[in-house]
Amino acid sequence: MFFLSGGRRSMRKRRAPDVRIAYQNKDIAAKLFGNRMEGKALSLFGLKSGLKVKKILPSDIPVVKANELRMDNLFQLEDGSLAIVDYESVFRTENFLKYGRYILHTLERYGDSAGRRGKPPKIRMIVVYTADIEQAAAELNCHACTIRIEPAYLVGVDSGKWLKQAEGEIKAGRVSDETLMHLVFLPLTYKGSEEKQTAIRRCVDLAKEICDRDLQTFALAGIITFTDKVISDEMREEIKEVLRMTRLEEMIMEEGEKKGFQKGREEGMKRGREEGIKRGREEGIKRGREEGMKRGREEGLQRGMESRRLRLICDLIRAGMEDEKILELPGAETTKEELERLRRKMKRERQTHRKSDG
Repeated sequence: MFFLSGGRRSMRKRRAPDVRIAYQNKDIAAKLFGNRMEGKALSLFGLKSGLKVKKILPSDIPVVKANELRMDNLFQLEDGSLAIVDYESVFRTENFLKYGRYILHTLERYGDSAGRRGKPPKIRMIVVYTADIEQAAAELNCHACTIRIEPAYLVGVDSGKWLKQAEGEIKAGRVSDETLMHLVFLPLTYKGSEEKQTAIRRCVDLAKEICDRDLQTFALAGIITFTDKVISDEMREEIKEVLRMTRLEEMIMEEGEKKGFQKGREEGMKRGREEGIKRGREEGIKRGREEGMKRGREEGLQRGMESRRLRLICDLIRAGMEDEKILELPGAETTKEELERLRRKMKRERQTHRKSDG
């Protein structure tokens, strides 16, 4: 797996290149990736810990600077602690200030709910470093406080071995969690932009060959999430399109067809019984069922699509996505008025839930 280190206290300033700002496709991809981390161990990130992810928490922080946008992932672990996951391709001492903001605002937002007996929760700041970074400081001590991270290094990883293992398992149709994580992080095990772009292309092509749609989504969403600072615009759009086609539209269609079939069956039986009295039970039931299922499927599909659309919007609201981004999202097809109504409804539900818990 990855190479871990406790780091060193001395820090040398290194000049960092500009980092492009991530947009709404990263928000969506990070959510798709994070949702499938439930029940999986932190060891998949290369950490020497057997703790598993219990719950995915919204990783947006409203007061974070615009060029930082959001944490890559925020998990609640099975022991009640919180784990912030970020990745870096460049080491800068100033990054510790960003980590400090992440930690403080995570504590402010989730301290009461995640803490035990009035004590603040334990927060772990995990930073995955690309192969460009061989060693970095693990803490910043300014006397009044100490900001400490848990670094995981991708330098020294046998990229060829990871690639060969992924190719073999995908071809065999049996892909392990560890191999999926390798596929996600594989582009970051290469040094330099050109080699990373080549690796991203290879990993995306491999991910597309995964037969299981859930695993395919996990891999593609992970790749776009963790390579966001280096991935090309063309590749980002390609992955975004695949994710949209394989998950959003597919799930809407599946749910709509399921509800349509059920409603069609019920209406078909009802119409069949009525028509059977006039034209004969056998012929009436047959014709009524056919027409009922046809109309029911159409109506059920529309209701299923609407139900899925509203659920998608609610998930994105819970994940902290801004209204402007939701309004631009293909498949959401919503309005400001509807967003405001859903937010008020969700707020009332949370208040009712808190009262019942109390």
